Amino acid sequence: MLTIHVVGAQKANYPWGFENHVISALKKMGCKVISTDFRQERHNLAELLRQEADLVLVCKGEFISPDLIKSLPYPTALWYCEQIGTVEEADYESLLRRKELAYNATAFDFVFSHDMANIEIYKTIGCKRVHWLPSATVNTEVHKKLELPKKYDITFIGSKTSRRSTLLIALAKYFKVYTPNIWNSNELNQVFNESKVVLNIHLSDLLNMETRIGEVLGSGSFLLTEELSSNDLFTDGEHLVQWNRGNIEDMINKINYYLVHEDERERIAKTGHLFALEHHTFEKRMDQLLTFLGFDKYRHG
Repeated sequence: MLTIHVVGAQKANYPWGFENHVISALKKMGCKVISTDFRQERHNLAELLRQEADLVLVCKGEFISPDLIKSLPYPTALWYCEQIGTVEEADYESLLRRKELAYNATAFDFVFSHDMANIEIYKTIGCKRVHWLPSATVNTEVHKKLELPKKYDITFIGSKTSRRSTLLIALAKYFKVYTPNIWNSNELNQVFNESKVVLNIHLSDLLNMETRIGEVLGSGSFLLTEELSSNDLFTDGEHLVQWNRGNIEDMINKINYYLVHEDERERIAKTGHLFALEHHTFEKRMDQLLTFLGFDKYRHG
């Protein structure tokens, strides 16, 4: 049996939190999981990280000492799921994240980027072994289709950055948009199920591939997303529908169309749901990661 030490903010962000989905998937796959919240347990992190494990998998991990990471006698991997931009595009927040990454990212044996478009930036920071591992992923125990009636025409759930607020205010002139403040994954899944159209709007002007993509597709509802940073995971018009970056008119037109054309909307929602369950679950992602790192025998216990 493989022992994976997952290091993240799983306690600080409980029950929401990307790391909790990772832990759940690894346990379902038969791995033993050691769980450490590096934010809450920073005072004795050095001792905790030296617990015997086959792999130390860190999610984000800001300001963990690079010397501590290098000193560990076990393979280390960083899975970073924040947007850091590209060679051509960056903003203030992405530049701050690059500075944060520059502190310790090169100390890891392997680095996994949630966005393929970010890989060149990791290399400029000095990371040698960088690979793409998308975070647009489904936790089948949480993100699932429920047979519930549709209560909301349009839903957006996420932090209200100034950019998102501007777009939502413009949208409110034409539609009633449901924007609850929900962080519990099960409640989130219920609202997605009750929505005809679920929006994905980027935090900033940078293209991205948010975890919300997997959450909505897992719920079986129709996803209308701002243009994604990669078209290698899902097909526009087949699994989801994209609207052009920052183009409010395009978003409004597509909302109007898919609210009226219910059969087409629900066909896309169903196709995207089934495709995500087949190809983009957390178990699939962990399988990809562990196989890539050479743990091929983990399946056999």
